[in-house]
Amino acid sequence: MSRIRKSAGRMLFLFLVCILTLSAAMPASAASARWKQLRKKYAEKENTDRLIFVQYEGGTRATVYMYRKKARKNGTHYWKKILKCKAYVGLNGLGKKREGDVKTPTGTFRLTEGFGIKDNPGLTGLKYTKLNPYLYWSGEMGTYNTMVDSRVLGHVPSNSEHLITYNPSYNYALNINYNRKRIYQKGSGIFLHCMSSNTYTHGCVAVAEKNMIRIMKNTTAKTRICIYNK
Repeated sequence: MSRIRKSAGRMLFLFLVCILTLSAAMPASAASARWKQLRKKYAEKENTDRLIFVQYEGGTRATVYMYRKKARKNGTHYWKKILKCKAYVGLNGLGKKREGDVKTPTGTFRLTEGFGIKDNPGLTGLKYTKLNPYLYWSGEMGTYNTMVDSRVLGHVPSNSEHLITYNPSYNYALNINYNRKRIYQKGSGIFLHCMSSNTYTHGCVAVAEKNMIRIMKNTTAKTRICIYNK
């Protein structure tokens, strides 16, 4: 009787191992298909010539890939990988819903502008603003989720980021076009920027400065950034 129980126990154990293995593999397979589909989707779209993939790996860790579109002799296109590097995302992972949730948004977005404490490293496809002491990323109503000049506003905007003080994070940065309708309190100031000493962000995506420079040199007005689970 004990042998039967032991045999049944082994079979149950093996069954559970199989179930757990399959359940672990399925999300990875689905995620892998997603990245393949994104490359396929944008391969023949004229309004996209660069892709930045932010593949979330759990916790605050992610891997960033950047691709440049290349043409084949037959006129079709493919993606050439030009960068792979590690990255950090929000302290509470992905899935941003509101201001202060310390999450990075999920989805596909445009990059609208660049800025930095340092001189333009070679960004040519988008406007680049070298930061000065008067520039803020506004968190107040009316100018929410935009860069503002306190001299033009006539006051320092409340609940806003004084951009030049975020060193080294904003040595170089690109604005991710999250909450483009500027809905108040939905979230603002979501950037792709340089890493600091922290192993997390407050909702942005951070990469090493050398990689940020390379990304900026390859970014155009037709670049898309895709942020999803790995």
